[in-house]
Amino acid sequence: MWNVKNKNSTDLTMCEGDYGIEFPFTFEGFPISTLDTLKLTVKKEKNGDPYIEKEFTVDGSFTIQLSFTEEESAMLTPGTYIYILDWYSSGVFMCNMVNNSKLKVEDKA
Repeated sequence: MWNVKNKNSTDLTMCEGDYGIEFPFTFEGFPISTLDTLKLTVKKEKNGDPYIEKEFTVDGSFTIQLSFTEEESAMLTPGTYIYILDWYSSGVFMCNMVNNSKLKVEDKA
């Protein structure tokens, strides 16, 4: 289960243990190409070490399908995390698309 606070927010909420469910993340107003990648970094705190790092390719509608594997989801115990999405074109950093937004993992019980 994915939830967003409102359509203008980048803060996300998910349930503990959820995996394989795709959340479409669309970007407008950026000259992103289907050859570009977005790197997701999830941390417990702003200057902390990454818990999860993964790359996504952009589809023709400027959308990535954000999802976690079972192993990645198991790393996210209930609590609040910070996530960042960085844009790379041909392996070169372009800009930060989402900076220090919240990812809240809710207790399933």
